[in-house]
Amino acid sequence: MASPGVYVFRRKGHVVYVGRSDSNVAVRENASFRQGVYDLTSDIYETSSAREAYLKECRLFHRHDPIENEIHPQVPAAANWRCPVKGCCWS
Repeated sequence: MASPGVYVFRRKGHVVYVGRSDSNVAVRENASFRQGVYDLTSDIYETSSAREAYLKECRLFHRHDPIENEIHPQVPAAANWRCPVKGCCWS
């Protein structure tokens, strides 16, 4: 069953990338995994909505400051969501 969510890739045990899918996190995670060199295991967090996926991605992005995420997670087109992390310029 396809669901939105967030995935986390590690290298040598350290979080290096946090990604999101607003529709099918398993497919997106699989495609992204092939584009880099990561530990063989990853974390997938399924969510009930695209908005919940965005909020989770923001929290993980700020908590881990992954080196392969060059920019803050993007809000989907036509959405007026804000980052839940206090002090973030996107909040």
